[in-house]
Amino acid sequence: MSFTTALDLAQALVRLPSVNPNYDSSSAGEGMVTDWIATWGRANGFSVQRQPVLQGRENVLLQLRNGTDHPHFMLNGHTDTVGVGGMTIAPFGGEVREGRLWGRGTSDMKGPLACMLAAALRLKNTPNSWRGTLTVACMADEEFRFRGVTAMLEQLKPLPDFAVVGEPTRLRVVRGCKGCLRFTIHALGRAAHSSKPHEGRSAVVAMAHAILDLEQHFATRLTQITSPGFGTSTGSIGLISGGTGVNIVPEHCAIQVDIRLLPGQDWRETYREIQARLRERCQQVPEVSWQFDDPSVVDQSFEFSPKHPLVKTASAVLGQPEPDVVFFSCDASKIAARGVPVIVLGPGDIAQAHTVDEHIALGDLEAGTDAYARLAQALMPP
Repeated sequence: MSFTTALDLAQALVRLPSVNPNYDSSSAGEGMVTDWIATWGRANGFSVQRQPVLQGRENVLLQLRNGTDHPHFMLNGHTDTVGVGGMTIAPFGGEVREGRLWGRGTSDMKGPLACMLAAALRLKNTPNSWRGTLTVACMADEEFRFRGVTAMLEQLKPLPDFAVVGEPTRLRVVRGCKGCLRFTIHALGRAAHSSKPHEGRSAVVAMAHAILDLEQHFATRLTQITSPGFGTSTGSIGLISGGTGVNIVPEHCAIQVDIRLLPGQDWRETYREIQARLRERCQQVPEVSWQFDDPSVVDQSFEFSPKHPLVKTASAVLGQPEPDVVFFSCDASKIAARGVPVIVLGPGDIAQAHTVDEHIALGDLEAGTDAYARLAQALMPP
């Protein structure tokens, strides 16, 4: 396979749809991309390992051992994307124009992943410039429940000595990310005909009161939880559903809540506070009960000191005096939780992720390849 540059690789990956099935039930997932990367890896002399994650969905790891097992450096990216509804460009066209590559995943994160592959190939072709073990880990299911990286950490032995997760950071070194807590709250009332609403107990009305109270909780209690550089914990309500017909007093209403967690924040305490508050304060509609599902996502935050050797080395390579922290969550927190030093670093801008006209600058692809290769050489000197 003659794909050697980040642009060649990114175009090939973008043209293979890999929408996470949780965003589009008709999607087969990451399979075509996983197959393509595995074939490319074998053709270019990498050892290839495939790891089962979910039915028909796998991780693929490319590895190159150059003289010794350690240091072991992992470049980590994901192969799934969010959905393509509402996009104003061809999502899988991989078109190049105006100095940019366009399509779903160009920024998040097939562009950064392509840079990792191109950098790995450069390192393979310059073995005298480094010594150790390089792994490019291509993860499934990052966009939904992080089950790919969880499977990788369970199956890969030994774990790497340090890692980079390639989310788009404008090639800024990121030493920490917020975490995420997601859960569903149900209001359970009593149905009745809309001609006699007094005979029912509207779960929608009860939930309306709960939403207003939650917004107050977010603006007061969560803003009291702070961490230097990260600002405050935040909360939002992203989805609501309820009722079965306009002429029926609804007996059920549900909302899905997203809380962003800070270093040191106990998600269990945060969740308990919300449950206790709603049960105590939301009694405006009598005879409505509340049900709280177990969280669908618990993703702890992570943070490394600016003085950590990995952070210092990456900052020196990138010429960045002060590393950053970011508010989004990604696979890095799971890697950090297993004791592996990790940073987030990638070309492109997170502001382009998931957008209707997602793109990445061609210059960013070149810069990303160079940054990953130089960082690997700094961390694994010959």
